[in-house]
Amino acid sequence: MNKEALHATVVAASILSAILVFVAVYNWHGSSIGIAPVAEGKKSDSSTVSTASTDKTQTLGTTAAAASSSSSSNTIQLSTKEESPGVYRWIGSSGGTINPTLKVSANTANIIKIQNPTDTKHELIIDTGADVLPSSDDINPDSSGQLSFKPTMTGTFTYHCAYHPFTMKGTVQVVSGP
Repeated sequence: MNKEALHATVVAASILSAILVFVAVYNWHGSSIGIAPVAEGKKSDSSTVSTASTDKTQTLGTTAAAASSSSSSNTIQLSTKEESPGVYRWIGSSGGTINPTLKVSANTANIIKIQNPTDTKHELIIDTGADVLPSSDDINPDSSGQLSFKPTMTGTFTYHCAYHPFTMKGTVQVVSGP
């Protein structure tokens, strides 16, 4: 086995070990990263976009009743952009940051609103390590959508586009809520 192959094997084994330890610790403490749908298919209108919007509300580790009882919320604006033919990125509304770190609050209703002025569909997915991931559903060209969720734990997760996972990806930081 050559040196590069050995290095790749060690890295892969280390990553898998870290994942297994994380899962074992969470299960040992009785915690869960499960996701329960709260509401789906609610349409909203927008004066700047003529097509229907998708609004999918989900929660990370809470029940539907707990997610709907929050009085405070955190809203993040994202857009999509085609940098070069076939290369798409998420763009933050404040400062135009490419694939920005999304800071959300635990125990708070968080809403990610997404504008898609490009010629292809996108879908924002938050990677939680669970079988079911929170997503925005498809956001069609020249349309908008949103993802609403209420995490009950802090931590760092990743997000990506279902259709462009290598160029449209970033980090979600869940910090202590109000």
